[in-house]
Amino acid sequence: MKATERISTSQKLIHEIQLARLQLAKAESQRKSAKEQARVAKRRRKEAKEAARRARKQAKLAKRAVAEAKQVLAEAEKKLAQAVKRKAVAARRKQAKKPAAAPAPKSTKPTAPKPSASVPGPASQPADQSGHAVEPIAATSPAPSSEQPPTPGETTA
Repeated sequence: MKATERISTSQKLIHEIQLARLQLAKAESQRKSAKEQARVAKRRRKEAKEAARRARKQAKLAKRAVAEAKQVLAEAEKKLAQAVKRKAVAARRKQAKKPAAAPAPKSTKPTAPKPSASVPGPASQPADQSGHAVEPIAATSPAPSSEQPPTPGETTA
């Protein structure tokens, strides 16, 4: 019987060795998997840091572009305001330099018709198609008169 116990003892030892080898293979597999996950996580963190760095850089560039665009806009608005001001000043100077020899016509008061010219003839006044005398229409212009300078907000065409 001693021989059967030795065989069974050796078989037990062989079985234990096989179990130990399986446990070792399982542990090595888990270690390898954990190591790969750590490598992937580290790579992802590195990529995230790089992405954050790129985003910060783009934000700085965009901030500079906004500041530059604001400055260009302010300069353009300033130039436009100066041009409008120069145009208004030039218009005032031009009106001031007009010769005084040709003043605007003064309005005349209508006088009572003379007894000899009570019936106007066709040659004295123009007539419309119905035969009635046509009175001249007073000219109304939207342009400012020569006596008043234009207001600073107005521009002359």
